[in-house]
Amino acid sequence: MRSILLRNRAIVAASIFATGVMAGQIIPPLWKWAAILITQSAYQEATYRCDRSMRAHLLAKQNVEAEPSERTLRTLEASEIALVDCQDYDLLRKRLILFGLDENALGYMALKAIEAKATDLQDVIEIHEIRY
Repeated sequence: MRSILLRNRAIVAASIFATGVMAGQIIPPLWKWAAILITQSAYQEATYRCDRSMRAHLLAKQNVEAEPSERTLRTLEASEIALVDCQDYDLLRKRLILFGLDENALGYMALKAIEAKATDLQDVIEIHEIRY
């Protein structure tokens, strides 16, 4: 009787352990997938705004170098203020890392953001290209 009871306890313990291992293998990918689905649109918008701000800032700096004037300096200052969008992007990125997303997941989300804004191959090339 005692051996049957011990055997049943061992089976129960092994079942609980196996269930825990299976849950440990299944839940993290589901968690990442859910986090990506929930935050994709916010991350997409933040990525787009930061990219647009950095491009505007680069162009404004080039304009000041090429043609220094009061107007180009004001444009440069305005583009520097717009770089706050990159701060928002970085904060969201750090928050997603804290939620458990890794660089691969964030890279995937960034590529989806770029694809969402691009309608053809030329748009994708222009998005990735930095002009000097």
